[in-house]
Amino acid sequence: MTEYTGKVVHFLHRNGDFAIALMETEKGERIKILGSLYGVDKGEVVTVRGEWRTHPKHGKQFAVDRWERPMPKTRDQVVAYLSSKYVKGCGKKRAKLIVRHLGDRALEKIMNEGASCLIGIKGIGTKRAEQIAVSIKSSFELQKVMMALLPYGLSPSMVAKVYKHYGSQSVEVVQRNPYKLTELDLVGFITADEIAAKVGINPSSPYRIDAAIQYVLTETCYNGGHCYVPVDELICNVTSVLGRKSVVPEDTVRHGLEELAAHDRVVWEGDAVYPKHVNIYEVKLAQKLAYMAGRSGEAVSSAVIENEIRRYQAEHRMILAEGQRDAIREMFRRQIMILTGGPGTGKTTTVRAMIELYRRQHPKAHIGLAAPTGRASRRLSEVTGLSAETIHMLLGFRPGQEPEYGEHLPLPYDLLIVDEWSMTDIQLAYYLFRAISLRTKVVLVGDADQLPSVGPGNVLRDMIDAGIPHVRLTEIFRQAQESQIVTNAHRINQGKPIVADPEKDDFFFIEQEEPQRIAQLIERSILRLLDKGYGLQDILVLSPMKKGPIGTHELNKRLQTIVNPPSAKKAEWTIGERTYRQGDKIIQVKNDYEKGIMNGDLGTILEVGFARDEDGETDERILVCEFGGQRIVYTQDDLKNVQLAYAVTVHKSQGSQAPAVIMPVSTSHYVMLARNLVYTGMTRAERLCVMIGTKKALAIAIQNNQVARRNTRLKERIVALMKAGDDAHDRHRYADG
Repeated sequence: MTEYTGKVVHFLHRNGDFAIALMETEKGERIKILGSLYGVDKGEVVTVRGEWRTHPKHGKQFAVDRWERPMPKTRDQVVAYLSSKYVKGCGKKRAKLIVRHLGDRALEKIMNEGASCLIGIKGIGTKRAEQIAVSIKSSFELQKVMMALLPYGLSPSMVAKVYKHYGSQSVEVVQRNPYKLTELDLVGFITADEIAAKVGINPSSPYRIDAAIQYVLTETCYNGGHCYVPVDELICNVTSVLGRKSVVPEDTVRHGLEELAAHDRVVWEGDAVYPKHVNIYEVKLAQKLAYMAGRSGEAVSSAVIENEIRRYQAEHRMILAEGQRDAIREMFRRQIMILTGGPGTGKTTTVRAMIELYRRQHPKAHIGLAAPTGRASRRLSEVTGLSAETIHMLLGFRPGQEPEYGEHLPLPYDLLIVDEWSMTDIQLAYYLFRAISLRTKVVLVGDADQLPSVGPGNVLRDMIDAGIPHVRLTEIFRQAQESQIVTNAHRINQGKPIVADPEKDDFFFIEQEEPQRIAQLIERSILRLLDKGYGLQDILVLSPMKKGPIGTHELNKRLQTIVNPPSAKKAEWTIGERTYRQGDKIIQVKNDYEKGIMNGDLGTILEVGFARDEDGETDERILVCEFGGQRIVYTQDDLKNVQLAYAVTVHKSQGSQAPAVIMPVSTSHYVMLARNLVYTGMTRAERLCVMIGTKKALAIAIQNNQVARRNTRLKERIVALMKAGDDAHDRHRYADG
């Protein structure tokens, strides 16, 4: 293996951990180096080890197997290193003072003695000395950790995260128990299992069995929307996963599960096994909901409410439907209520009336409005004229911390209205209700026929089935009856076939069976809509699945090519199989509290370029994007949470509306053909819905009303607690009598 030490003069290419650069060696020759150069910056002196290779197109290149920063030797090198970005709290002036005080071997002295040797130097107190010492130690220590862990298949960025968490113990932790990496969410169980094999972990190791149980439990719950897994199913599936390497008996897995439950790392209730935190969410949420459901609203007489409803109708020159009036009455009578209804049944009108009538009774009241996604909250704000936030922003979620609002600091609202409640999973519902004061009146609005949340739980359905006060709007208003989108959505809900009137221009069904032809028709449809004046953000292409020729992955590639083709005028950035291009439509797929961008938010790429610092442009690539008027900068680490959004899944579209929706309906998506999925996709459309596929596939979906059962005990817990409350009330009343 050959070794060179020199300065990195220029980066020719960077893509993730991989880079190609020009290096000027100590002998003054320039060589081209390539490989994993994570953390190396332009102008930095490094030692690289590897082998020479000849590329048929690019010629002679030095393939780097490993690299390290050599310990600076001369006085000038030490000063340069101390004043570099790797050492916090030490500029050039302070660096010279340190070298003058400690000599040419200042770095070694600091590494060996720590902060104590710096205290006393002019301008360096205890806090700054510690900061400088820790920076120097971690910089060189990370190199050693990197070289030890990279051979196991970890990427440099993963190693950096491991080091951030475990520090100098990183190598020892990974070699003793590689499954710890799954706890940091760096790798899944399968990858950790491969590393464990390289390290030499016994296939029957308790570490392996524990990790497999947690992996299967978490994957089953979060992929299937379950709060728990039946114990026999869990043990069977864990045994199967472990069997990839060697046979592990079910009794051994059961014993491992018993140990995890005994140490409170999972919750085993009867025949159900919960992830610990999910069990806490379900239990605590049930307690709060049962308590609130048992409380009455406020002392406003029925006569006053009826009079206010009549006055509201007269002032607005409208007649509210009986269901709408019932909802208003329930809002005043109860502390918590649910309002549901399909499209065109007047949920928005009812919410506006609730707000106005409540405000009349309580002129100084604080009213809060929220929804699970940014798009849903913006729409709620538009239709009510009041400010609305995402539930996450409302609660003050912060990275790595508890939300700002909770039991010790309740939300400051007298009335809280939350829209799109069907999207809310057990975790978000728990955090919201934990922060709701017992003096706050709550109205939850949703459509019970839409898809349930992506995350664990079936909160809206469980609450309705448990008997939480509920009003369902069923009357379709005359104006809405003119919309084929509304009428067909209700027909689908009733199990009836759609009816498309060729005289109207708001609903079309284009017959096509071949998936490739469906994809071509989607392309033609989107181009036609753009020609007719629709903007890119006005069109939602919704697919039930991610894979296949009409899944979101392939559709995004095709639509990017025709809607935003490559051009010399547009910069682009390719990472793996994904290309980000200036002008692309994108979607955020995970909440980012620091940036203030939520899961499901849609945006546009404005620039593909390089970050700048005080010295000018750096080698770090970035995307500059626009989300609802807000400029957001993404680095490469952020891009795992950003995807193209020319086509999105129906699940990702929940909480959003768009003027036009295009949706394939094909038997190639057989496993996903369900009534609530087609209904949810169709009801995203405001003015135009185009379905492309076969009537056979649509009929299969309409007839499939077997909503996948979710393992949850929220309903049972609420019912039991409400009954216990009623029984206690009866006993108390009997004793008083």
